[in-house]
Amino acid sequence: MAIVETVVVGHVTGFCLLLAWAIYRRGAVDLIAGYDGDLPPEREAELARDAAAVLIVSAAASGLIVVNAWTGAVPRPGALATVAIAAAVGWFLWKWSGRAPDAG
Repeated sequence: MAIVETVVVGHVTGFCLLLAWAIYRRGAVDLIAGYDGDLPPEREAELARDAAAVLIVSAAASGLIVVNAWTGAVPRPGALATVAIAAAVGWFLWKWSGRAPDAG
């Protein structure tokens, strides 16, 4: 069963890392759902960094499930992954929802 979990979660992890790379390195912030292109370039770069960070945290948290599948050493990997991803997404939403662009 560990191989199946590794393949399935590996695809999800790879997709998260690919999106993080595309958003951060290629400046493809239009991949971020709900972004309408109204930020100045420096804020857009900050948005790209933050979105990439959330995706990297999600990939790392998903990796806990694979580690547990092979070793059984991670207590409650599903709960830990869920809390880590929810915390990262919550932080991102708190930071970017309803916040007006900085003046100046």
